[in-house]
Amino acid sequence: MDASALEIIKELPDISFIDDVSLEDVQELFFTAYQDKYKEETGVTVSLAKGDPMRIALLSAAGIFYQALLKIDAAGKMNYLKYAYGEYLDNLAATRSGVVRKAATPATVTVLWSLESARTSATGIPAGTRVTADGVTYFASSEYAEIPAGATSISIVMTCTTAGTAGNGFAPGEVATIVDPVPFVASARNTDTSSGGADTEDDESLAVRAFLAPSGFSVAGPEEAYIYRCLEYSPAIADVAVTGPTGSNGVPAGTVDIRVLMDDGSGPEPSVIAGLLEYLTDAPARPLTDHVQVSGPDFVSYSVSITYYIAASNKASAPAIQAAVEAAVTEYVTWQSGKIGRDINPDHLLAGVKNAGAKRAVITAPAFTALDAVELAKLSGTPSITYGGIEDD
Repeated sequence: MDASALEIIKELPDISFIDDVSLEDVQELFFTAYQDKYKEETGVTVSLAKGDPMRIALLSAAGIFYQALLKIDAAGKMNYLKYAYGEYLDNLAATRSGVVRKAATPATVTVLWSLESARTSATGIPAGTRVTADGVTYFASSEYAEIPAGATSISIVMTCTTAGTAGNGFAPGEVATIVDPVPFVASARNTDTSSGGADTEDDESLAVRAFLAPSGFSVAGPEEAYIYRCLEYSPAIADVAVTGPTGSNGVPAGTVDIRVLMDDGSGPEPSVIAGLLEYLTDAPARPLTDHVQVSGPDFVSYSVSITYYIAASNKASAPAIQAAVEAAVTEYVTWQSGKIGRDINPDHLLAGVKNAGAKRAVITAPAFTALDAVELAKLSGTPSITYGGIEDD
């Protein structure tokens, strides 16, 4: 998903359809209404002690009434991207240019089929021919292909027979067992890592696409239109960066340079690039004069080395703070590598560690590094986290 759009959605002002009324407010309203009405009818001022049966009855009624208010508030909020979820979000997104939740998609992988030696006639590989790495997950050819006469091999993009992430992550050479033998074929092996499989689109991704949907109307090729189309292609795409001739990456005139980050933090495999290029070629957002190129981000390595201290006044909470600091570092690594072009910023790490309860922290790595629009920070090694001990406040 597009991280910038998601941040915009999350930072929209909070709204309340019940004016932020609390349970205590409702309880007080019930007490006051009862006491006022009692005095109006009898002329007597009544008090409600904690054990008074009427007070207990009013508290019970107030609780039920407050639950009804919460339902009203939730129903109103389902009309807004910031709050909508599940089927409510499905219906809301459908009003935005017919955006619908993407179903689970299968992974793809490029498989090299080889003969023992060249033949004088073509060797056909039927559609549906399968290969596997583990006897559990299978990849099948989607259409007929053949090794031409005189040639010894052909590369075929094959699709996992199971939708979802199950087919992701098979390294080159692992998918090498032919399930459906083909005459004269000696071997088959994947030449790239299987990728592109995604589970059913989650709420955050769907909300982002609904937010960006108006950009998809354009046929002038703006940045947002290309981002929208890329996210539309596959929910396995986590972030997209689009630059043109004016980009600092030296893109020639007439070329749209698209950098794609997958949801596992990797760049796109060749099969994903080929599929996305074909999809963008057919998309109405691409002007005929645009030459589109797709690749992964340029990775920039960084490391994490931090020493932190806990104030003496928080000594009793030291174990909990240590665990929170570890979690804060993990969150920083995820945040840092979550968006293409995001500067390497140790201030975000420091803020997280301080919020976790540390008194202070000494960060020796990373140093602040400004990244280009097509670069992505990638952690090198394991974070070094040193607890320096207790210090006076």
